[in-house]
Amino acid sequence: MAKLNPQKYKKIESVVILPYVKGKVLMQLRDPKEGIIFPGQWGFFGGSIENREMPEETAKRELFEEICLNPKSIHKFFTDKIPELENHISHAYCFPLIVPVQDIKLLEGTDLGLFSIEEVRSGKLYSSKMKKEFPVMKIPHIMNTINALFNYIKQD
Repeated sequence: MAKLNPQKYKKIESVVILPYVKGKVLMQLRDPKEGIIFPGQWGFFGGSIENREMPEETAKRELFEEICLNPKSIHKFFTDKIPELENHISHAYCFPLIVPVQDIKLLEGTDLGLFSIEEVRSGKLYSSKMKKEFPVMKIPHIMNTINALFNYIKQD
């Protein structure tokens, strides 16, 4: 696996949000534009923690900015260091998705979709909007986070 250019990714802490329903997780197809990390690849919703913001505040803000959702509660279930991004810290939050996917307003990214753990593990996911497959981010953090989510759900 090629090392990512750390100069392009200077953030040290962020959050990811995983809405889930019936054994599937909602994922985002990132925009294919230059200058962003993992362009044109499937990943999680989320973003960088801003000045004096707590991780849960960031999760709620990013969720609303990216897909206009404001769930009553979210749950922190995992924190991970990402060696491929110079040990970047990622805080993962989740919540049960009760809104039909077709009713979600995507404001950031190219597409979104619900995928099973097996589909994500395959490394490529189909975009119904773009009518073709795109790769899942090729870092262990993706599967580590999804595995942690489903372990968390089983305990609930």
